[in-house]
Amino acid sequence: MTRVLERLDEIYALGQHRAGYSPQEDAAHELAAAWMREAGLEVSRDDARNLFGRRGSSRVWSGSHLDSVPTGGRFDGALGVVAAIEAAGRLRDAPLAVVVFRAEETGPMGSKRLTVLPDAFVELHIEQGPVLERAGEPLGIVTAIAGQARGDVTFEGRADHAGTTPMGARDDALVKAARFVLHVEQAARAGGVATVGALRVEPNAGNVVPERVDLLVDARAPDAASLTALIERIGFEPHAVLDPVAMSGPPLEALRAVLPDAPELVSGAGHDAMVLAAAGVPTAMLFVRSLNSGVSHSPDELSSGGDIAVAVDALTETLARLAV
Repeated sequence: MTRVLERLDEIYALGQHRAGYSPQEDAAHELAAAWMREAGLEVSRDDARNLFGRRGSSRVWSGSHLDSVPTGGRFDGALGVVAAIEAAGRLRDAPLAVVVFRAEETGPMGSKRLTVLPDAFVELHIEQGPVLERAGEPLGIVTAIAGQARGDVTFEGRADHAGTTPMGARDDALVKAARFVLHVEQAARAGGVATVGALRVEPNAGNVVPERVDLLVDARAPDAASLTALIERIGFEPHAVLDPVAMSGPPLEALRAVLPDAPELVSGAGHDAMVLAAAGVPTAMLFVRSLNSGVSHSPDELSSGGDIAVAVDALTETLARLAV
């Protein structure tokens, strides 16, 4: 696994933050293109500047993304790309393709702009959560990717002087918003997950009672019924909804055959695999255990070399079963 880990370090050295369509993401794609050629793949790009390394009819794809958030770690997205290239290099006669999608963290943009779809897709990715670490399992099979709903909620109050307005005479918009945040937390405990991670306070001054708060609710659940119920419990109107998608077909069957004892779980995070599955492509995801309590989108993101080695072996065998 030395080569895989070294390549992950090379990508990370280009910049912790590789924003979609930035020079840093461009440089990461150039590295991946060179590694594709070493693996005997024919390199091309589409109109969205997604990167492909193809061999033969390439009806089976594997890959991920190389962009990252500002506080990104070494493994998110990049591991799926490097592992797919490694697997393709081992399967020198297999008709398959490695794909590197653009701007997954801000869309996903690249996978949504595909004009040609494969007959099957397998994405290897770190879990970005603590389930596998707590279970003592190196790998997990994803059965579905949770649906997501986002919506803005506004609270109105009245601006007043922070020092001269009695507590009983205040109409504080931020206090109203704070109560709602606690309500969101309680609503999610009945099923699903929900987060209020962005607030805008006006006039946002330390000596003024807030007159307006705008906040963003992010609610997620593993199936459509659960997501609908969570939205109703919270009581907000989403402006954007991504439906839950199930992993299915030969890719999922192949992963289960290769890893018959692996635990199965639902991904709470969105991935490029979600886009392909929603478009009707038979899709599977393989999770690699995240250490450090599952921390991700952080420099502390960590997966072990041993787990990565097992994952690359499993991905290689899965692609070999599909690319026949």
